[in-house]
Amino acid sequence: MPSLTSHAGQAAAEPRAGADPRVAAAPGQPAVLFVLQRDSEEIRRVLAALQAPVRECADGRGAIAAAQAVPLCCAIVPLQMADMGASALIRSLHAAAPGLAVLVVVDSPAVSEAVAVMRSGAHAVIDSRILSTGLMVHLAPFLRSR
Repeated sequence: MPSLTSHAGQAAAEPRAGADPRVAAAPGQPAVLFVLQRDSEEIRRVLAALQAPVRECADGRGAIAAAQAVPLCCAIVPLQMADMGASALIRSLHAAAPGLAVLVVVDSPAVSEAVAVMRSGAHAVIDSRILSTGLMVHLAPFLRSR
């Protein structure tokens, strides 16, 4: 299943102390947040090709801290992290940064997984088998609007 899309959004948080940036955004410039995952190197290549400002974090707690600390244009998260699942993280990210678009990367998603994540507020579910294409399609509109 390629990807599903439901709604878009952007955060407007003020910069404060938060997760350590790997590729820093200019002050006040919204960044793409991504939680490290199995496909991190491929995600980094896509973000570099798009010249996207990036904030990386290791887990859900780091993602929430980043969403509270800096402006983000969207987030890329795996279905499951060591400290929480994508649905719980989406709810927490939306509380910290209302309207933030969250792209969930899933390995060979079942329809029920995709539906559950979309119902919890994901902007899109991206099948890891077509990760580069799926990310390009979903990230480009957020990066054009910055």
